[in-house]
Amino acid sequence: MVQPTASSPNNFPIFISPQNIFPSMPKRLAASTQNFADAIFDFLPDATIVIDRDGKVIAWNKAMEALTGVPAKDMLGKGDYEYGIPFYKKRRPILANLVFLPEAEIREKYDSIERIGDTLVVDIFLPDFRPGGVFLWAKAGPLYDAAGNVIGAIETVRDITARKRAEQGMAKTRRELEEIIDFLPDATIVIDKDGKVIAWNNAMEKLTGVPAKEMLGKGDYEYGIPFYKKRRPILANLVFLPEAEIREKYDSIERTGDTLVVDIFLPDFRPGGVFLWAKASPLYDPQGNVIGAIETVRDITVRKRAEQELIRSQRSLADIISFLPDATLAINLNGEVITWNKAMEELTGIPAAEMIGKGNHECALPFYNDRRPMLADFVLMPKTDIAKFYSHIRQEGDTLVVDTFIPNLRGRGGRSFWAKASPLYDPKGNVIGAIETIRDITERREMEGRLARSSAELQIAADIQKSFMPEVIPQIAGFEIAAKTVMAKEVGGDFFDVIPFEIMMVEKGVLGLLVADVSGKGVPAALFMALSRIVVRVNALWHRDPAAAIFDANNIITPDSQSGMFVTLFFGTLRDADRTLTYVNAGHNAPLVYRCRDGSIEELLPTGIVLGAVENKEYGSRKITINPDDIVVMYTDGVTESINAKEEMFGEDRLKEIIRKTADRTAGEILERILAGVREFTGDMPQSDDITLLIIRGM
Repeated sequence: MVQPTASSPNNFPIFISPQNIFPSMPKRLAASTQNFADAIFDFLPDATIVIDRDGKVIAWNKAMEALTGVPAKDMLGKGDYEYGIPFYKKRRPILANLVFLPEAEIREKYDSIERIGDTLVVDIFLPDFRPGGVFLWAKAGPLYDAAGNVIGAIETVRDITARKRAEQGMAKTRRELEEIIDFLPDATIVIDKDGKVIAWNNAMEKLTGVPAKEMLGKGDYEYGIPFYKKRRPILANLVFLPEAEIREKYDSIERTGDTLVVDIFLPDFRPGGVFLWAKASPLYDPQGNVIGAIETVRDITVRKRAEQELIRSQRSLADIISFLPDATLAINLNGEVITWNKAMEELTGIPAAEMIGKGNHECALPFYNDRRPMLADFVLMPKTDIAKFYSHIRQEGDTLVVDTFIPNLRGRGGRSFWAKASPLYDPKGNVIGAIETIRDITERREMEGRLARSSAELQIAADIQKSFMPEVIPQIAGFEIAAKTVMAKEVGGDFFDVIPFEIMMVEKGVLGLLVADVSGKGVPAALFMALSRIVVRVNALWHRDPAAAIFDANNIITPDSQSGMFVTLFFGTLRDADRTLTYVNAGHNAPLVYRCRDGSIEELLPTGIVLGAVENKEYGSRKITINPDDIVVMYTDGVTESINAKEEMFGEDRLKEIIRKTADRTAGEILERILAGVREFTGDMPQSDDITLLIIRGM
């Protein structure tokens, strides 16, 4: 067995036998010393092999036996690289063999090798040494005799698999951590204990505009420059400082355990400044020692601007509520008044200063002279039977609306009020109170009463006016007649009449046909219409000549038309004997006559002025023949002057087109198609004038 000595003359380790050191040493003592050296060699914790100059194994310790599973007795004396088999599964040089080779040849055997003097050190992975492979660290150096001659080589081998796996795991964890940090949505920086940057993620690059490669490794507060335009500590640096020093850096800072949180405004970070939220915590090693700090930064400018805008909005809202025309109050969850606007002050006579903060239903005293819930209170008490307090109430979602009558309010007698109350919510949707608006509707209620009475009177007038219209249209042989009036309001100025002359024994087989339009609308027009209808009907029954009847009627109506009202009128007598229509047109829309023989349309133009304008005006009579399938359409201007959304009038051309398209229909069908055409044309536009139609169709 070989033994190490101090060093060779060339400062190389010397491994020789005891006899080489002490030639005169007795063999028994040398053997004892050799045994002692062998015990030490076997006790070495690292697997160790020694080969001689010929590459034969002269030492193979217990640690090598344990590592390779090969006993020393099976390996001692072996050469020809047999000791490479346990490691490589084939005969090949090991690191100890390389100490005999030149540098160039050594480099051929290992990609990465370290030389320290004449000692070689290498880390190597052997995939087939055991399942899953093994990482080995090996160190080899030459052995010298006392004269400095290389007599062999020694190699120690250490299984570093656990360490390597741990390093790989740590490297993987570090990579994963770096990737996580890199993809964190918040800008993140990590510094070591010396304040140097060891992580600067993508979000931080975007926030600051500084690439990670320009910041990693930098210290001396250089990372403060992107934020403050100068070198100064950031929040991560403060985790290393005492509490007192931290307070000197930030006016407002929150500490949770060893974590610091702060909101800060940086006026020079970008134009207009920026609000940042930052959070910093220390980093610890497995032993609990602080080794650095991590800080995340979030741009909260949008949120802060929104909060500031909300505050401004709340102030504006308070101002708006204060100047709302409706009396308004708001209460919190405890029923305490938090808003009492100017209109409420005027309504109750109580200043806001005397009501704000008051609870126990004190806000009800000005209304009821009693402490009782207001409508806003019921919003916060959804299970309460509100009907005990209000007779007319409706619910719209979470909003309550009531009409109520208060018998005596500040000595002003009974007053009617409309009230509306809704819950108030915080940004998270939690109910935090209720708001109520109150409106004095006494005058409106009185007006509604008057309108209701007027409406009833108008309905009576409408019923009377409808009674003027024939419920059943009298018919005569050879003709089909249909007529209809559509009022724009409850009562109007349009009317038609069909007068059966045979009732008065004037003449059999003759009908008087009348379509008229009184100027104006509403009740005055209806009254003037009633007068005109009676006068015309009486004179039509008295005179056989339509012109004479209208002449007398005009002289009767005109003196009573002092308000400037007048009547346009078309009146004619239809005879079955000769199929003629003798007519007078007193300033009315010209009726249209459709001739079946050629599809032409004639107009029955005026033969005199309107009724009610000038007395003693002459009217002329004219006569036309109505053949089978001819059609006469009498109408008021409510048909042709109907307006659509584009402010276009229906006009005579559209009326003529409908007449031509429906010429094969009955008189009633033609009438309804004309009305439908007007409705389709006007769409959602309201009817602005009365519409009257009278259709004669020859049979």
